[in-house]
Amino acid sequence: MPADRGNNMMVKLIANGFGVLSTLCFIWSFQVKSNRALYIIQSLANIFYGLQFYLLGAYGGLFNMAMQILRNLLLLKIDDWKWLKWKGCAPIFCIPSLIYMILTWHNWQDLLPFIAFAAGNMAYWTNNAKTFRLAEMFCIAPAWMLYDFLQGAYGGVLTEVVILGSVILSIVRFGWKGLDDPEFSQKK
Repeated sequence: MPADRGNNMMVKLIANGFGVLSTLCFIWSFQVKSNRALYIIQSLANIFYGLQFYLLGAYGGLFNMAMQILRNLLLLKIDDWKWLKWKGCAPIFCIPSLIYMILTWHNWQDLLPFIAFAAGNMAYWTNNAKTFRLAEMFCIAPAWMLYDFLQGAYGGVLTEVVILGSVILSIVRFGWKGLDDPEFSQKK
């Protein structure tokens, strides 16, 4: 029994280490002046975040991290694939997350990854720096933070606290009106 407990502690430590790596990536992501770079860096962060959820057995979080990576990769092609600009893409892309939540439902906590993903999906699809920073501050980060805490993903809690700080820093750094700069939505 003590050996299992030690292994469990080691898995939690490794899992939360991935959460810290995710934190570092998210800090970096909101400080770049290009939505394209933000999507790429956040996809890397989501890989680390997903590994944390996998190791902790938080599969709802893992599924939604995979969906976020796919969303970010699609958004990288939004100027090349015109069908991605259709307003219906964002809500349609929420459907797999909704189905996953329904099929794997255990309790109210299963709502949190869906809420975070759906809000992020709707906001990020606008390609508007202000919109997704507001969504991050008032919906996405709070939903993930609560889910992380309840799942024991303390590296993820740290990530969300840092994301909130990084979003605020980016608003201070670029200015609220500065987020309207077309450079944020240009390919870089």
